[in-house]
Amino acid sequence: MQHFITNDGMSIAYLDTGPTDAPPLILLHGFTGSSAVFSPLLPSLPYYRLIVPDLRGHGNSAKPASGYHVARLAVDLQNLISHLSLTHSSIVAIGTSLGCAILWSYAELFAPAVFSHMIFVDQAPLQNYALDWSSAYGNLGCNDAASLAAMQATLATDPEKAYRATVAACLAYRSHPLPTDKVSAQQAADDENFFVDIAKQGRAEWYGKLMADHTALDWRDSIAHTLGPGSGSKTKVLVVASERSGCFPAAGPLAVVGLVNEGKWSDLGMGDGGLAKGVVVAWGGHWCYWEDPEKFGTLVKEFIGAEESK
Repeated sequence: MQHFITNDGMSIAYLDTGPTDAPPLILLHGFTGSSAVFSPLLPSLPYYRLIVPDLRGHGNSAKPASGYHVARLAVDLQNLISHLSLTHSSIVAIGTSLGCAILWSYAELFAPAVFSHMIFVDQAPLQNYALDWSSAYGNLGCNDAASLAAMQATLATDPEKAYRATVAACLAYRSHPLPTDKVSAQQAADDENFFVDIAKQGRAEWYGKLMADHTALDWRDSIAHTLGPGSGSKTKVLVVASERSGCFPAAGPLAVVGLVNEGKWSDLGMGDGGLAKGVVVAWGGHWCYWEDPEKFGTLVKEFIGAEESK
């Protein structure tokens, strides 16, 4: 992996692979992950320059005591794009879970310098429940002050337990098992150990502080303002939700479609017909790109290819 130094002096690791003259595709992992979670997916995207960072506090990147804010991670992304001298209008960006929030923050901070395409994978624009945002939309586990405190306490006293609970929620064959799932006990154990080992590269206390910032942020108005009608944005958006996610009801992530197309979210539908469209998959959960990388890669290529052919 390569490294660059951010504007506040932190070393960020990133993978830069594929043809250098190909369209750049940035992949952002989620909470407790690293660039390694995309390793099964990369072969399905051979015609792109794939740029895959380890977020600050994760993987092989610096792990300072500070910087546990989504906005700081968005600035790190801007620093990476500047370091590589990428042109915004040519960039495709995929955010998974926390990675979606980083992209929403990036759009808020640096609009109108946003990307040609954005793909948001299984992340609602607000995790916590609110008066107008119920359990039909918010996070199924960490959704209020009490559940956040419980997560932080587990991270402090038994971080491996917290990491294993995350795996159980994020893989469909764990959170919503089906008789048709063809995952052996050995494969399930290998998957869990893989993700737990990656999580252990970070600091549990830092993760807890990052989650406190992430779960409290309400991106609904920001998405409508920076990517919705009247924003001037030309960014094409694909929202990927899962009917087998252990993290969000599909309606939560799909609300982003209405925010982009209509400037509001609605119980009545996704608001298809504008720059955004949504899809609900059944072949994977929160980490669907890991569970079936070929199908996820096809989804990405069909979305980008269909839009580029218009």
